[in-house]
Amino acid sequence: MSFSFGAVVVTYFPTDGQLTNLHTLSRSCPRLCVVDNTPEPGDWHGALADAGITVLHNGNRGGIAGAFNCGITELEAQRVELFFLLDQDSVLPAGYFDAMCQAAETAQGKASVEGKQDAAFLIGPLVHDTNLDALIPQFGLQGRRVYQLDLRKPFTEPLSRCAFMISSGSLISRGAWAKVGRFDERYVIDHVDTDYCMRALRSEVPLYLNTQVVLRHQIGDLEAKSLFGWKIYVINYPAVRRYYISRNALDLSLAHMRAFPAILFINVYTLKQILPMLIFERDRLRKSIALLVGCIDGLLGRLGGIREVRPRVGKYLSRSG
Repeated sequence: MSFSFGAVVVTYFPTDGQLTNLHTLSRSCPRLCVVDNTPEPGDWHGALADAGITVLHNGNRGGIAGAFNCGITELEAQRVELFFLLDQDSVLPAGYFDAMCQAAETAQGKASVEGKQDAAFLIGPLVHDTNLDALIPQFGLQGRRVYQLDLRKPFTEPLSRCAFMISSGSLISRGAWAKVGRFDERYVIDHVDTDYCMRALRSEVPLYLNTQVVLRHQIGDLEAKSLFGWKIYVINYPAVRRYYISRNALDLSLAHMRAFPAILFINVYTLKQILPMLIFERDRLRKSIALLVGCIDGLLGRLGGIREVRPRVGKYLSRSG
């Protein structure tokens, strides 16, 4: 069995180097759909279209979630069976698409053995964080129990069941898209992929880690600092991102903690960033307010773009300086 596949690449003020990378990607992906979230269409759209690349201007409607939905809907109309999600700066290892499609065939085989014919699954690669020069932690799933995989040991199976995966480099089967549905645009940006993973698990759609593929990826813009001899990492997110991170993590926890208690641990990331933010980052007052308001809205379930949910706060948090 061979799957037809396509990739959605979301752009936001792409650099010349990233545009060159898109042309490179198009040579290994037969159906490449670029969804531009830059507010205004760029002059570069025409050059990509001339190269046979589908370009859609989304203008950041619904954030990254809206861009994913826009791109997958376009590929679905082209009868694509596997939807890949990539960043504008994704540099894929050699044979990436072949290896991931082979993993999809293995996943389909597992589904057939279980009597399922809808090919509903999500698959992600191992991800090597170029900031830390290390594989990011991965978590396995056994029933409702989530545990951290020991990445120092070799994997015995090409596919390993997992509980979470980041969107970059992952694929969604057409069957999973039909079963799980669209990305939730109310989350806008942060934890959009976490929410999708949780909904997939609750819909009995398996998540797999392809242990044969490693994708190099920069997660944020980390800067190492020293605090009393301890190395800590500062990511220096803008205030608006601090709002979405804290809000969405709390909302997801409340929505899924009964089914998957381990979801509560996503709030640890928010907590771990508070001390480095207060000591080393710029604009600490605005970011502290963003965290506080985000926690309140997360507890209240107030979702959506901050400019719509809290216009005055959104304007204040979005100011530079």
